[in-house]
Parts: sequence; structure tokens; C-alpha cells
Amino acid sequence: MGELAESIHEATEHGHGSSLNNRVGIAVAITATVMALTSIVGGHVVQELNLTASEVNNAWAYFQAKSTKQHLAENARELLAAQGDLNPGAASALAPRLDRYAAEVKRYDQEKAEIQRQAEGLEARRLLLQARHDRFGIAEATFSLSLALFGLTALTQRRWLLGLGILFACAGLVAGASAVSSVGLSRPAAVERTD
Repeated sequence: MGELAESIHEATEHGHGSSLNNRVGIAVAITATVMALTSIVGGHVVQELNLTASEVNNAWAYFQAKSTKQHLAENARELLAAQGDLNPGAASALAPRLDRYAAEVKRYDQEKAEIQRQAEGLEARRLLLQARHDRFGIAEATFSLSLALFGLTALTQRRWLLGLGILFACAGLVAGASAVSSVGLSRPAAVERTD
């Protein structure tokens, strides 16, 4: 790193390079730094997006498991009720079981409502994270375009390419700032498992 600093210092002292190339070098350094930071934060968003997508899938699978258990309890209750209809003498013995299955059906219905609420909250978070991920992608793409334009500026010595590159870099900053501004998204509670 010391050699690079010395080379830069010598070039500035001896006036090596044109004024345009100096501006291009500064623009490249700033843009590449901001692009790297954007890429790091964007990577964290991807990790969070993947985790949230997994939690959404798990929540809906849990909802489905509760639906299956509820369906089994409903079927068992109906079978016991039919057995009581066929054998009226056994109806009194079956009553506690019928009550138990009726309570299970009600409990599963309540649990499913809570799981659905949590799953929908996780899905909303996943959509927000996807939007942030898209904005980070736009930021990285515009930074890449600006770096390419800076390279063309250095090769062709066309000032308007520098301006266009700066314009793309600014667009990248706006997209990146838009994505970063929603960093504090709250995380919904994970779905708690009960049987």
C-alpha cells in the first residue's frame, strides 16, 4: 500500500497526467469505494432475504400441518358421532371424546389464524427485502456503468464521458441511498411451534 501512496504522491508533485485523468482517477476511486460498500450491504440483504423466504415457507408448512391435524380431528369427531348414532347406548361413553375432538378442532382453528397472521407478516417482510435487493442491484449496475464510462474517458479524453459517468454514479448513489434508508426494517416474530 505504501508504494501506491508514493506513486500517487509523485505523480501529483510532478504533474504527471492530465487534469482530466486526475479527475477520472478521483471519480474512479470514489465510485469504486461506494460500490464496494453498497455490495457489502446488498450481500447482507440477500442473506436476510433468503432467511426470511425460508421462514415464510416454514410458516406455511406449519399452517398446513395444523390444517391436517384439524381435518383429522374433524373426521374422528364425525366418526364417533356416527358411531353414537348407530349405537345410542354408547353415546354417553363417546360424549367426552366428542367434546375433546371439538375442542381440538377449535384450538387448531385458533392456532392456524395466528400462524397465518405471522406467515403473512413474514411474507410482507420478504417483499420489502426483495425491493431493497432490487434497488441495491440497480445501484451496483449504475456504478459499473459509471466505472466503464470513466475508463472510456481516460482512453478517449472526452470530457462529456466523464460527465455521463458522474451522472450514472449519482444515479447509483440515489438507488443505494434508497435501499439503505430502509435498513431498520423490523423483523416479525418467528412462528412458535405447538402440537
